[in-house]
Amino acid sequence: MGRTFIFMHFVVVCLFFFCIVESEAKQPLAPALYVFGDSFVASGNDNTLNTDTKANYAPYGIDFPNGTTGRVTNGLTLADFYAQWLGLQVPPPYLLFNQTEKHTEGFNYASGPAGIRPETSTVDHGVFLSMDKQVELFKKTAQEYLPTLFGNLDELKDYLSKSIFLVVIGRNDYTQNFLSPKYNSSSKWNMKQFSEIIVDELGSKILDLYTVGARKFLVFEIDAMGCEPAFYEKQKNKCSDKLTSYISTYNHKLEVELQILAKTVRGAIFALAKRYQLMYDLVANPTRYGLKDSLNPCCSVSQSGLCVPNQAPCQDRKLQVFFDAIHPTEAVYSIIANQCFNGTGLCGSLNIQELLSK
Repeated sequence: MGRTFIFMHFVVVCLFFFCIVESEAKQPLAPALYVFGDSFVASGNDNTLNTDTKANYAPYGIDFPNGTTGRVTNGLTLADFYAQWLGLQVPPPYLLFNQTEKHTEGFNYASGPAGIRPETSTVDHGVFLSMDKQVELFKKTAQEYLPTLFGNLDELKDYLSKSIFLVVIGRNDYTQNFLSPKYNSSSKWNMKQFSEIIVDELGSKILDLYTVGARKFLVFEIDAMGCEPAFYEKQKNKCSDKLTSYISTYNHKLEVELQILAKTVRGAIFALAKRYQLMYDLVANPTRYGLKDSLNPCCSVSQSGLCVPNQAPCQDRKLQVFFDAIHPTEAVYSIIANQCFNGTGLCGSLNIQELLSK
């Protein structure tokens, strides 16, 4: 009887400590992830809006656990990987969330056609969430929704200061604004001026987030979009020189802007994800990353570059760089996300792990 009691006591103690260890192991690395941007991190907000850029149909989401959601790829996006690795729930799309529920692990405000400029994409793509609108929705979240979930404003302030704010935007300001004949941007400004304008505007929007409580920012460059199937010059076997020049100018100015903000905005920390060179290398040398095809989309695409609805995509999706003519596959998002989470390449001297410790 005594031995049985001692054994049972030992089991209970072990289970108790196991539960503690298990609980500690599952503690998230950050209290929340808030996502802002375009189709590279969109997760379903557009499903409820009158826009023609929805991705709420097959074959999108063919490898995502919940199937088709509005993500413009076959599986997980950058935001999804970061949420998982941070130990958080995947941030729900803000417009699809039931505001009567309690949720403190972040939201996704991204919208496929979104640009930094408020007029970007509006001529062709109907109603969507511009960056301005995304920031306004976060302000509403921070000022009206979140205060009901915290005991006092100091707790809320501490929570926001430790959360991660992911920003992936800018490409549509070129393809759906400056380079489009339907806009007069290119007649008002030259390429360098336009890049300065949108970088300045993005800086202002980041400051708006800062004013509400954001402190830790992960901001992505525009990638090597001239190398995407939609723009790649197959006859010349090279990426589009024009787009390469434009995007390189923007990325340089973005880096300078974040350096200035880091020196002038008290308590804010900025990590810049330099995805341009990585995407360029993924296209030029896919086998270096365990991939095979970097020039062709995995799905059949329409003139817009998006997948044709309900047509079966390629079978070897884990070997493809692009799912449609614009957006990478889950395999590529995993590579990009990983290099910036704990690596030293994509995010230079400050990856997400280091961002969390600041």
